[in-house]
Order: sequence, then C-alpha cells, then structure tokens
Amino acid sequence: MTDRSGTMDAEKASWCLSEMANGMERSRILSIAADVRAMIADGREITAFTVGDFSPAQFSVPDEIIEETNKAFAQRETNYPPAAGILEARASLAEWMSHRYGVDVGVEGIILGSGARPVLYAAFRLFLEPGDGLAYGVPAWNNHYYVHLNDAKKIPINTSAENRFLPTAKQIAEVIGDIRVLILNSPLNPTGTCFSSTELQAICEVIINENKMRKQAGSKPVMLVFDQVYSTMTSPGVEHIHPVQCCPEIADYTVTLDAISKSLTATGLRLGWMAIPAAMAPPVIALIGHMGAWPTRPLQTAVASFYADHSKVESYVSQLNQGIHSRMEALMEGLDNIQAAGHAVQYVPPQGGIYLSTRFNLFEHLGVSTNEHIRQWLLQVPGIAVVPFQAFGLEEESGWFRISVGAVSVEDIENSMQRLFSALSH
Repeated sequence: MTDRSGTMDAEKASWCLSEMANGMERSRILSIAADVRAMIADGREITAFTVGDFSPAQFSVPDEIIEETNKAFAQRETNYPPAAGILEARASLAEWMSHRYGVDVGVEGIILGSGARPVLYAAFRLFLEPGDGLAYGVPAWNNHYYVHLNDAKKIPINTSAENRFLPTAKQIAEVIGDIRVLILNSPLNPTGTCFSSTELQAICEVIINENKMRKQAGSKPVMLVFDQVYSTMTSPGVEHIHPVQCCPEIADYTVTLDAISKSLTATGLRLGWMAIPAAMAPPVIALIGHMGAWPTRPLQTAVASFYADHSKVESYVSQLNQGIHSRMEALMEGLDNIQAAGHAVQYVPPQGGIYLSTRFNLFEHLGVSTNEHIRQWLLQVPGIAVVPFQAFGLEEESGWFRISVGAVSVEDIENSMQRLFSALSH
C-alpha cells in the first residue's frame, strides 16, 4: 500500500504558509478553557470562570427564538439569504437600534453577519490600509489579533484600575495623529466596566476636532468602531451610553457592532450585526458575501420576529440582568469576606457584562513572580479557573484576572469562594 502520510512537518508547513498565516496566534483564552474542560472531564472539582460564554443550564435563549427558528426550518427556509440579511431582520434591528440607542442608520445601514466577528473584521477591512494605526485600550478582547490580520500598526493604550481600565480622552488625544481606527468596547470585556456619558463625549470631541483638521488637510478621518455586544447587560443604576447619544456629530464616523451572542445568551447561534451610515454599507455587504459569513435564514427569521416586539426584548433583558446580578452579588460577597480576613484580593465594582476584574495579589503569599503562577495555583489548589489580563494584551505581572459568571450558578460561586478562603487561610 502506498504511504499517503506525506513528509509535511512544522518547518515545511511554515515554508508553505504566508507570513500572515505563520504569524497567527490561537486565542489564549480558548487555550486556557480547553485545559480546564479536560480537568473537569477527569473528575476535578473546578469552577470555570474562564470563557465569555453562557451555559444553557444557567441562562436560556428566549423560547421564541428556538420556536421561530424551528418553524422556519419546518417551512424549508433553507436557501441563501441576501448577503446583508433578510429585509425583515434588518428592519427590526434598525428600529431596535433607533429605539434603544438613538442610532438611526435605517434598514440599509444594518448588515448581518454570522456573529459579531465577521462584521468586526469587515469594519477593520473597510478603513485600514497596511500600516494604518489601529488604537485600542488595554486590556481588551482580541484587538491585537486583528492588528495582525489587517497588517495594521498597533496603538495599544494602557489603562489602569483607577480609570476602571478604560482609555481616557487625554490618552487618546496623545496618539490621535497616528490613529485611523479607534475601537471602544462598552461594557468592556474583560473588565465589566462602562464608559459614562461624560467620558464618551470627551473622546468623541477629540475625534471630531482631529477630523476637522484632517478634512482641511485632505487626509482620511479617524473612524470609531463601537463594540456594544454587552450593551443590554448593565448593573443596577448603570446606564449604557452610545456615542451618538452624547455627541450626535460623531454619527458619520461611527460603526456600531452588536449581536444576539451576548444580548440573548445565544453564543452558539451566531448572529451579529453592524450599524453603519448607509452610504458606506455596499463594500461591507460585498465582503460578507465573498466570505459567505451570513447567519442562517431560519435564525434571521426568528430574530426579525423577536426584535419587532421591543417589550419582549426588554422583558428578556430584565430577567437576564437579574440572573447576572445575583451571581455578581455572590461573587463580591465571597471576595469581600476574603479581603476582610486580610488576604490581598480586590476587585473593580462591575458595571456591565458578565465579567469582574479581580486582583489576586498573591505574589508574596505564594512566593511567586508571575500571573501564570497565580493562575495555576488558583486552578490546582482551590479549583478556580480564571483568565489573566495578559490574555487581553496587558502584559505586566499585576495580579489582575477576569472572572466570568456566564457559565456558573450562584451555588457554584459560593462553593468556589469557600474553597478559596480555606486555601488562603492555610
């Protein structure tokens, strides 16, 4: 029999691949999560605070989404949808964006993708030429990977706990001359913090002033990509603010990203959308069409129906936030008790999303020097799986970690905090 195994090894593969492909990295978050799943499969007691996902056992997708999707399948709606999405879904989402956030781009300015990632990638491709500056706060989700994919110039803006890990207008102004695209995420993954109206307005004014000068100079403007996939998830007393609500003039320079992945806890169903001034939509539609990165027609039909009734969406969101809040309360109570006992643990009060920025400043207690040492101790001893801020681009050994509550129960949290308290007390 002929040996078909070939002679391909890592060196030969590297020779065959492009420089872009050779430079691609796997998500550090997903790598950590895979290791945690293997430990749980081996019978270890682990509380998985790792991935930004929702366990269906804890948070359920709206029944109507499942029912309407199944109905569309039963009616054999299995052919290609339009590249931008079916008209009914785009219309429902356009009305929702206007109603909830004051973002009025009309039906033609709404473009659907198979989750938020295709439209995020499309937003970058829309504006970035090789070598253009892509600016983002650090820590933040995966922006450094998209710098590589777009052959852009990375402009990381290092933040601190004092500013809730959000980039400030002053920091952005210091590098605005090098920026072609600025991406902001609120509520922020991984920190669970949100921009206030005052903070966003100050940032928008920096962009507007820069663009006035660029227009006179005949150069390309700064574009704002606003990622608000966690926008419906806010803590009690916190309001999500969209840039156009505090600075209407920014609308022409803003691309908004949203998705049911988080707002309806439907991470595996893959439907996101872009809201963009309609005149800029055609090349996005072309790119989504070339990639074939649209959601299934049955899911689009279900989303069209669900978002057409704003009261249904609001009711679901209210219940979702109650579930998130109960978990955050349990988590903060456990961490408060540990801190009160004299252990070096602190957190930034959550404002939105499903994340809590937590500092396990255990370097001296454990006699170690890196976040990875602390992460491994948390995993191996009390059985707590968390993600270090290095996975989000903040490379310093600071003791800061992301805790995600989307896949755990209140009881899981309480038990994990008891194990942590016991481990630190011995």
